[in-house]
Amino acid sequence: FAIMILTVAAAESAIGLAIMVNYYRLRGTIAVRALNLLRG
Repeated sequence: FAIMILTVAAAESAIGLAIMVNYYRLRGTIAVRALNLLRG
Protein backbone atom coordinates (compact mmCIF):
# COMPACT_ATOMS: atom_id res chain seq x y z
CA PHE A 1 0.00 0.00 0.00
CA ALA A 2 2.81 2.40 0.88
CA ILE A 3 4.56 1.71 -2.43
CA MET A 4 1.38 2.62 -4.29
CA ILE A 5 1.13 5.93 -2.40
CA LEU A 6 4.78 6.72 -3.16
CA THR A 7 4.22 5.89 -6.83
CA VAL A 8 1.21 8.19 -7.07
CA ALA A 9 3.10 10.99 -5.30
CA ALA A 10 6.04 10.60 -7.70
CA ALA A 11 3.69 10.69 -10.69
CA GLU A 12 2.03 13.87 -9.43
CA SER A 13 5.44 15.49 -8.96
CA ALA A 14 6.51 14.48 -12.46
CA ILE A 15 3.32 15.91 -13.97
CA GLY A 16 3.77 19.16 -12.05
CA LEU A 17 7.38 19.43 -13.18
CA ALA A 18 6.37 18.78 -16.80
CA ILE A 19 3.77 21.54 -16.60
CA MET A 20 6.36 23.96 -15.20
CA VAL A 21 8.89 23.08 -17.92
CA ASN A 22 6.32 23.53 -20.69
CA TYR A 23 5.18 26.83 -19.19
CA TYR A 24 8.81 28.03 -19.06
CA ARG A 25 9.38 27.03 -22.68
CA LEU A 26 6.22 28.84 -23.75
CA ARG A 27 6.77 32.06 -21.80
CA GLY A 28 10.56 32.12 -21.42
CA THR A 29 10.12 32.99 -17.75
CA ILE A 30 8.15 31.78 -14.79
CA ALA A 31 5.90 34.50 -13.41
CA VAL A 32 4.72 33.40 -9.98
CA ARG A 33 1.81 35.82 -10.08
CA ALA A 34 0.56 34.28 -13.33
CA LEU A 35 0.94 30.76 -11.94
CA ASN A 36 -1.23 31.66 -8.97
CA LEU A 37 -4.09 32.15 -11.44
CA LEU A 38 -3.82 28.47 -12.37
CA ARG A 39 -4.64 27.42 -8.82
CA GLY A 40 -8.22 28.53 -9.24
